Amino acid sequence: MHLPPLPGAPIACDMSTARDTPDERLAEYGELFAHSLLSRERRADAVVLAFRAGVREQVEDLARREHACCPFLDYRVETAGDEVVWTITGAERTGPVLDAFHALADQ
Repeated sequence: MHLPPLPGAPIACDMSTARDTPDERLAEYGELFAHSLLSRERRADAVVLAFRAGVREQVEDLARREHACCPFLDYRVETAGDEVVWTITGAERTGPVLDAFHALADQ
């Protein structure tokens, strides 16, 4: 699955039309990371999260919801062997947002 950035989208996250609240989404990330996160990597222009097999549907759902509120980022979910790999890529100005995605596993 690939959700490219929307051209001209402002660098701003907006969950005002989301079906979940920020706290609910953070809790969902927490559970996913606690049970399935294998590794995470912060690259210059991306965050790469690798999960155990069997969670692709959940990861794709999260990626779609993130794209709805943060459409200035590029979201890609792929299967590599028996891992689900979610890559979130952004332009240089999106560094703080990418840092926040990377830090989610610490919360």
